[in-house]
Amino acid sequence: MANADQEHVFVAQIQKIWIMRCVEVPPDVSAAIREAATGERKHPPVHGFIEGRAFKSTLVPGGKGAYRLHVHSRIWRKLKIDAGAEVEVTLMLDQAPRPAVVPRDLAAALAAKPVALRTFNALTLPLRRQILWYLESAKHATTREKRVKLMVQRMLERAAKAKKKKTNTATRKKPAKRTVAPKK
Repeated sequence: MANADQEHVFVAQIQKIWIMRCVEVPPDVSAAIREAATGERKHPPVHGFIEGRAFKSTLVPGGKGAYRLHVHSRIWRKLKIDAGAEVEVTLMLDQAPRPAVVPRDLAAALAAKPVALRTFNALTLPLRRQILWYLESAKHATTREKRVKLMVQRMLERAAKAKKKKTNTATRKKPAKRTVAPKK
């Protein structure tokens, strides 16, 4: 069994994938983290340092059994580096709980629309945390109220889209078998 408190230090090149910056976690480090992760093995929570700058993140599958670590813009912009730069990464599995505590106003708005609540609860924990960060970053009460309404509306839209997709998949007709008439 791998040690969950073990530090993994490696050098990696920053890559740009669409608008995101990331580094590939080496296969041996990925394997050690996967073995040490007790709960979430597909997206293990990690923390550490990139060129001495602290971060908390979640690894994502990168292919061939390795993980990929997204580098937040707070880090690469502060370091004045971009894609192609090599960075030293210190990575550790994060054992601390990371709950997504829903504030009362959003909880009440979601509870008023059960479909929105079910949709919100079905989201991944990192996505729920991102939504809560967006809500909490509002500077004025009116902005926060608008964002609460927007989040409920987005959850309803997401549920409707999923239902439509499920319906389209279920009602899609199978192609009819073609029969070939025998030649005379």
